[in-house]
Amino acid sequence: MWLTKLKTALILEDFELLSALLDEMPQFETLQEMEEASYLLAHSKISLEKNRAETAHIVQQLKNSLNFLKSTQTEPPSSLNLKF
Repeated sequence: MWLTKLKTALILEDFELLSALLDEMPQFETLQEMEEASYLLAHSKISLEKNRAETAHIVQQLKNSLNFLKSTQTEPPSSLNLKF
């Protein structure tokens, strides 16, 4: 049952479910279950690292866009700029 949930979370890229499943990892009864879990966990790690890299790239693009927008705006007059 746990392996089925892990497969589902991996396919759907549900990282919250993956985290929850890691917190409740069971004792495996057979060597085949252990090998399957090991393979799925390794694949999960790769998927998480890929997602982290994509997120970092998107955040960097957003920062670059914000910096560009800020550089093209004219500065508003200061409220403390008093002219007599």
